Amino acid sequence: MPVFGMTAGRAHRILIVDDEPAVRWTLAIPFQRRGLETDVAESGKEAVGLLTRLKCNYCCVLLDLNIPPPDGLEIARFVRDNCPELPVIVISGYPDLAERIKSADIGNVVKLVLMKPVDPDFLVRYVHGTTGCIREPIA
Repeated sequence: MPVFGMTAGRAHRILIVDDEPAVRWTLAIPFQRRGLETDVAESGKEAVGLLTRLKCNYCCVLLDLNIPPPDGLEIARFVRDNCPELPVIVISGYPDLAERIKSADIGNVVKLVLMKPVDPDFLVRYVHGTTGCIREPIA
């Protein structure tokens, strides 16, 4: 049963999970310029720690599937099981991505799948565009 949820009134924060430092910061900087806080994790273990410590209090998770253990599929399952309302955007450089997501039964939390390279400005608009945060219901 889910135990985490976004707390009202908290700052908007994005979790970026990728083992490549250049990718993490290429994604983080545009969000920071828009005034959103970012946390970065280079491994699944670090991502689980952040999700747990902050009680899944993120707008979304930007997630590479091929990261040090637990891998991205396991992180998506963790989100599905512990914070099912937290959107996940999967970013990967592998073409078998859609099939891996389908077979992993994580489609209910995965809102978007993108192949690298990714346009960071598109991601900012998608996650926190004119209608507000991706996690907040549209009024």
